[in-house]
Order: sequence, then structure tokens, then C-alpha cells
Amino acid sequence: MTERAFMVPAERYDLSALLSEWTWLVPERDTPLFLTAMADWVFGSPDGAIWRLSSLEGDYVQIATNAEQYNAMKRSAEWLNEEFCADWQPIAAGNSMLPDEAECLGWRVHPYLGGEMKVGNLQVFSMLVYQSLMGQLHRQVRARPTIAPVKKPSWKFW
Repeated sequence: MTERAFMVPAERYDLSALLSEWTWLVPERDTPLFLTAMADWVFGSPDGAIWRLSSLEGDYVQIATNAEQYNAMKRSAEWLNEEFCADWQPIAAGNSMLPDEAECLGWRVHPYLGGEMKVGNLQVFSMLVYQSLMGQLHRQVRARPTIAPVKKPSWKFW
């Protein structure tokens, strides 16, 4: 088996199922364009801007002002590694982790939950399962109330 393409056109997927846990973050107006081996998305917006949905960071950020700028940037391996963690795909392949298009590479224990970004924490997941897990995880992490710092009692002087 060989490495799959890092970015696969989104029309090959059941988008409503894969994006069902991301509706809280992704605007309805935006169109999915690509899905990566690391479970990140590339979207186009009506104004021509290109956006990235990161399954690692749980954020939705503009990465290019238009398709021309995006197409120029995606030629850079450094940019792909920075934006999409593309450098993990050959590392995974070297460790016999070769997801097909219905699968992705993901973290057994997400780094937000204490998992390490090491090969031993990487695994092949069903794309549907991983998208669901990551959408729920990031929604819950964001909804978590911030905890006020503990104040020492006024009668303690240390």
C-alpha cells in the first residue's frame, strides 16, 4: 500500500456527516474544498478567501485572501507543515501507518488532554469517527468555564 494524497477533494466525502460536529465553528456559507490526511479542512468563502479548520487546534482561521495566494503557498513544504502538520504523514508511513481516503492520522490522546506529539501517540482513525471526536472535544474545551484564581484567605499572610 502507498501513501494517499495528503489533500483529497472534499466532494469525495459525505460532508454532512463529517462536518456535523463542527457546525458550531464553521459558517454555513463556506464551502469545503479539501480534507487532509491529518483531518484538517480547507474551505473557500464567498469573498474568495481560503480558510483552514484545524482538528488539532480546533480553530477556523483564514490562511489566504484568495485561491491564487493559497495555490502559491501550498507549494511550500514548510508552509504545509506549519499549517497542516503535513510532515507527520511520511513519519507515519515509515511506521506502517497508511490511512486510505476514508481514514486519517490522529492522536490517540489529544495534546490538549496531555498526549504527546510523538509517533507512539499517532494512529490511523476512521475519518468519520475522528471528525466527530475532534469537533466534540474542541466544542467542550471552548465551553469550559474559566476558573478564577484561588485567593488566599485574608487571615493568611504568606
